[in-house]
Formats: sequence, C-alpha cells, structure tokens
Amino acid sequence: MEWFRIIVMVSAFVGSLHQVMVAQKRWSLDQCINFAWDKNFSVHTQELGVRIRKADLMQAGNDLLPSLSFQSSFNQNYGRSIDPTTNTYIDVQFFNNGYGVSSSVDIFNGFMKLNTIEMQRLNYEAEKNRLQQVRNEVAFLVINSYFDVLLQLGLSAIAWENYQLSSKQLDYTTKFVELGRKPGTDLLETEANLAADSFLLVQSYHLLEQATLGLKYQMNYPLSDSLVVDTLVPSIFSGTMDTLSMDELFRAASLALPDLTYARNQLQAAKKAVQISKGAFSPSVGFYAGWSSLYTETDRDNSNQIIPFSDQMSNNSNEYLSLGIEIPLFSKFTKYTSLSKSKLKYQQAKIQYEDVSYKLQIGVEKSLTDWRSARAEYESSLSQLAKSRKAYDAAEKKLDKGLINIIEFYIQKNKWIKAKTEVLRTGLQVLLKERYIRFLLTGSLLGSN
Repeated sequence: MEWFRIIVMVSAFVGSLHQVMVAQKRWSLDQCINFAWDKNFSVHTQELGVRIRKADLMQAGNDLLPSLSFQSSFNQNYGRSIDPTTNTYIDVQFFNNGYGVSSSVDIFNGFMKLNTIEMQRLNYEAEKNRLQQVRNEVAFLVINSYFDVLLQLGLSAIAWENYQLSSKQLDYTTKFVELGRKPGTDLLETEANLAADSFLLVQSYHLLEQATLGLKYQMNYPLSDSLVVDTLVPSIFSGTMDTLSMDELFRAASLALPDLTYARNQLQAAKKAVQISKGAFSPSVGFYAGWSSLYTETDRDNSNQIIPFSDQMSNNSNEYLSLGIEIPLFSKFTKYTSLSKSKLKYQQAKIQYEDVSYKLQIGVEKSLTDWRSARAEYESSLSQLAKSRKAYDAAEKKLDKGLINIIEFYIQKNKWIKAKTEVLRTGLQVLLKERYIRFLLTGSLLGSN
C-alpha cells in the first residue's frame, strides 16, 4: 500500500497548489491578446514596415517638387592654363572659385510621378492591412492557447472532483468491509479505482502546466512569472446570429476583415505599376533655371589690381532659363522588360485576389456550419449530462442496497464524468466558434469591442 499512499500525497499537494494559484491575479482573454500585441516581434516588424511604406508615399509626393542645388568650386592653378577672364592661355599661378544655383522641375513625364504616388498610397494601405492580419494571426494563437488552458483547468477540476468522490467511496467501502457487509474484492476494486483517478489528477495538472506554458509562449510572456487566466469568459452570443445567412456573413466579412482589402489594394497597386511602366515610353518635358558667377585672381583693373569679390560676382553673373524635352528612342529593351514584368505581376495579383476571395467564402461557410454544430453538440451534451447524473444517483443507491456490484457502479460513475467532460469541451467550443463569427461580422477579436 506504500505506493498508493505516495500517489495520494502527490495528488493532495497538487490540489493545494491549485488553491494558491486561484488567489493570484487573473488575466482576461482581452488582456492576454493586448499583451501579446505589445510584445510580439512579428507585430513590431510589421509596424516598421508600415512606417517604411508611409515614408515611400511621402517621398513620392515630394518628387513633384522642384529640385534646387547649390554648387561651388575652389581651384588653384599651376603652370600653363586657361585664363577664365580672357579665355587665353597663361603660365602663372592663380586662384579662382565659382558659385552656382540651379533648379529643375518636371512638367510632364507620362504621368509616372502621379501614378507612383497612387501606387505608393495603395502599398501603404496594403501594408496597414497586412499589419492587421498579423495582429489577427497573433490574437488567434493566443485565443486558441487561452481556451486550451480553460479546457485543462476544467478537466483538472473534474479530475479533482472525481478523485474526491473516489476517496469518499474508499472510506465508505472500507467501513462496510470491516463490518462484513461488503466483500474484500470491493475494497481492492475501490483502491485500484482511486489509484487510477489519482494518476489522472496528477496528469491533468501536468497538462494544465503545459497549456499554460503554451499560452506564455504565444504571448511572449516571461516564462519564470506565474500566469493565471480568468475562467469567467463571457458569452458574446447574439440571437440574431441564428438567422444569419452565408451571404450576409460573407458581405460583412469582406468589409470588416483586412484580407480581401489587402488583396484588393495589392491588385490596384500592381495595376498602377503597369501604368508607370507604360509612362516610361512617353516623352518627358522639363523646365530648368540657374545662376552662376566666378571670382578669379586674373580678373584685374587698369591698375593691375584684383577686382573686388562683390564686383566680380556681379560682373561675371550668368542666369539662364530653358525648356527641354527628352524622347526615349532605345534603352536596350529595359523599358519593354519592365512593362512585361509589371503585367505579369498584375496577373499574379489578380490570381491572389481571387484566391483570397474564394478562401474567405469557404472560411465563412465553414465557420457558420461549425458554430451551429458546436451549439447542437453542447445542447446534446447537457441532455446527456442530466441523464447520466440521474443514472449515477440511481447506481449509488443500488450499490448501497447491494443490488449492483462495485464494477457496475464505476461504469455509471465514469459515464457521468465523461458527460461532464463533454459539456466542458462543447461549451468552450461554442464560446470559441461564436467569437470567430463575431470576428467575421466586426473584424474584432476582442470581447470588449
């Protein structure tokens, strides 16, 4: 019997540990999701991607502005060189420097810059859609892990209750065996059953620890810190969902979720890229303006004195205005290659959009079917629980009167425990499935929104 006592002691210790955990701070599902969003590396990486796309969009708009530059040169001439003043050869050492300001602006370039702005705007919107997709992916992982913890918590509670019932049954059977009212085989059967229930209890707490560790991993939560979830998960079920059709849910999901919007923005951006490639074949027109001047030691007056700097800047000043046109004739087929590639990428984006749309339709249909099935299973499990409880109570009374043996009693008891397990499992499935339906309707995975 020493091995049996050890199992009982371990079970009692695990049960007391559970009571200590209950007194700690409890994390709601929304708190776990928000914590994961704050700590997740993929979310942070995608946020930086959004900022990069925003910078690209701003720069595309800035490309419409005129360019402005300042130039300056400082030269020390030795030996035979050209005199900047007379444009003749001289053989003296002298210093000169020049200054200039130039500006240019594109008047027309086949609408390439305007199309680039629109393309970058669509890329920016698509990147924001992708960020929301990443946040949703992280939230789904947290939600699944959270409900896994809830399931293991419930199974641990059922295992603890089952162990307590078996422990009482052992005391009851021991007393009646000592009085000679029950055979010794009943005591052996009861001890074996309690040992099995004790093992299942220890195993359930081990699975609970594993589920909690999985939730910590999805949240990027410190592994050394304790994490206790809130077992009160409110239902977000609405009666209007009973009459919800597939078409209504798909239309709502198309507007609320980022998936289809992301694919659509990518498709439109790819179309703009084609227009940009076509614009490269168009002539470009530009306006140019500039000013320049020169100071040199060879610029002297009649007294052979160097003319002052300010006077030289004024005397040597040169301004210009020009209008230029550039017509592309041959660029080693690079423009044709670019146009061909942009058209192929546009075809890829069209296929991707159709694929996302089809998968969303399948997901909507599956989610609505799964939710209705989960509700039907839950209602059936409640009915089964009520019947199995009555059968267990009847078996308990028959056992006291000696109308059934201990094995028949444990069969009814196990059916009752299994029914409670099914109610727990199917009930959590209903909560999980209805949360996903609400996500399709609203685009939010938080219960408070």
